[in-house]
Amino acid sequence: MKWLCLVLTPSLAFAGGRARAGGMLEAAAVVKSAHGDPLLADTPLEATLLQLTKLPPCKLGELSRPAPRTVRLVLKTATKASEVVTTLLRVRDTPSPYRVLLAPLKSATATSPITVEMELDGLAPDFEQVLCHPSLAVTPSFFASTAERLVANADPALPRPWLDGITIRATDARTADRLIAQRKAQVLLGADSGDGPLLYATYLIADPKLGPAFAQALEATIDRPGLTRFFVRPPARPLSTLVPPSSDPLGKKLGEVSWAAPSKPTALATPIELTLLYDTAVDEHRAVAERLQVKLGPLGYRLKLEALQRRQLRERLTGTFDLLLTGVLMPPQPAPALAIALSLAKENGRLSDLDGLSDSARTEAVVERASKPVPNLFPLFVQGLGVSASREVQHLSRDAYGLPRLDDVFLAPE
Repeated sequence: MKWLCLVLTPSLAFAGGRARAGGMLEAAAVVKSAHGDPLLADTPLEATLLQLTKLPPCKLGELSRPAPRTVRLVLKTATKASEVVTTLLRVRDTPSPYRVLLAPLKSATATSPITVEMELDGLAPDFEQVLCHPSLAVTPSFFASTAERLVANADPALPRPWLDGITIRATDARTADRLIAQRKAQVLLGADSGDGPLLYATYLIADPKLGPAFAQALEATIDRPGLTRFFVRPPARPLSTLVPPSSDPLGKKLGEVSWAAPSKPTALATPIELTLLYDTAVDEHRAVAERLQVKLGPLGYRLKLEALQRRQLRERLTGTFDLLLTGVLMPPQPAPALAIALSLAKENGRLSDLDGLSDSARTEAVVERASKPVPNLFPLFVQGLGVSASREVQHLSRDAYGLPRLDDVFLAPE
């Protein structure tokens, strides 16, 4: 299995002991392809690269609630209000796992060149936080794309990063380790360890017609801890509830829930052939698909594996299929994350019945619902983005999704 890692190397040196703005970084990504469409940039690294040139609405200005069901965004960048409206309506109306995030959005209107008024059809207390999801990203951002590199955006109305720019190149894990050892690289994105949130969740979705017999066969053989340990790049952990644990004290209860494995059923008298679709750009999904093929075969489920480009996989997700592996970047708030999970199973992901509850009661209700299995949706594991850096890299922080904020990085000599 070949892995690529994001490595940042400064192209100029700094004199003295004080950090200063500027410097060009060379970067490479642990991705087989970089998705420019925010609705397809699912992995943490893809979302990190995306946010170098595009920002979600919550980072473009100030959010407020002039009324319980009205959210106002006043832009502080050169982004036009009409561009934000176009993006929001596109996501809401495009078949995608992320469209349910905007299910509470009744309308979005540009009331001035810098003001967006969003009317909700419920209280939707998580809506402002939802507007930080990378799938809602709008141009422009900290960097502008040129033919060869990303350069700091010169528009004074836009956020100005410390760096002058980033040049992206590819390398494998072995070369990246050598660069780190030789002190030729300062930051490694794609390391085998990390302490950020684990929010990139992978699910197996089954045709409901397969029924409880298939669910029993899968749950009896899947071994989530072993699957995660041997076939998934860290940082990762098994996922046995519908959504990952959050940083919320009550949301952490999700990490304490596990589903008891049923007894292994007898093999089908007449084996059936099923096609398992998976994302060709995610090596873990290929490895897991092959493992499922091995584990389910003796029970009479003969799997034919079919790799698809992500856009094709998303198109198939809205139609009919036997089995499908997919990954989604979950929001850190349990309720919106649950809405995405339920929509994957083609259940109603709108959680308006929770709007009137207090914060603690709402989270308790989400935890309870997320702890109950859905017949045709099988959570497998969650991943994050491992990051390591040398001492000369200053102010390398993460956002709520565990994505590194490279616009805040500056370099200082050791």
